[in-house]
Amino acid sequence: MTRDEGVALIQEQLGFRTTLSSSIVTNMKLAQQTLEQGPTKPWFLITEDAYVRTTAEDERLPLPDDFIEEVDEAVLRYVPDAVSQDDPEVDLDKDEYDVLRKNYKDVNTGTTKTGAPEAYALVGNYFRIFPTPDDDYLIHMIYYGEDDTLDTNIENKWLKYCPYLLLGKAGKQISFGPLRDQAAWQVFDSWEKEGRAILISKNTARAMSNMQMQIGGPH
Repeated sequence: MTRDEGVALIQEQLGFRTTLSSSIVTNMKLAQQTLEQGPTKPWFLITEDAYVRTTAEDERLPLPDDFIEEVDEAVLRYVPDAVSQDDPEVDLDKDEYDVLRKNYKDVNTGTTKTGAPEAYALVGNYFRIFPTPDDDYLIHMIYYGEDDTLDTNIENKWLKYCPYLLLGKAGKQISFGPLRDQAAWQVFDSWEKEGRAILISKNTARAMSNMQMQIGGPH
């Protein structure tokens, strides 16, 4: 479904008010921003593998521009220059920044130790790598990233995989705001609830499908 097709569906519930097109698009964009910052992250926002390099003598690794948050099962990984079965990628331990500063402090010099990445903390707009990199090491990351915004008539991932949730939330915003259209609000509320139920179901199914189960949880 494209953006303009989504606009048309919302207009239909609002009595085919064609003068609201611009406002509907604005509310769709706001709904997307709100959903992407919400507690339930959809599977389709998980990025492809991304690779970045550290800077020698700098513990900071900038977050990608589209970064929302980390994926639970995908910690940062250090990729040695010669990756092999005997020398695989190394999962980095995540901890609090103050803890890592203490753990990687050189007792002789009082400064942070240097070397290949072993651990990291997420602070503000940076990953902080420990020990402080002494070279440009390759880091492998998978994360939740922002979807394409609806500035043009495109089909982004929200409209492709979860249209009811996005359109329902946007429709509720506009019907409750300037229009005070209770009947339309109820329709959009049902769309949002159905879309959210589908999203949760899909997230759960993707996480659990083909997993060997035992009493107490996954094997």
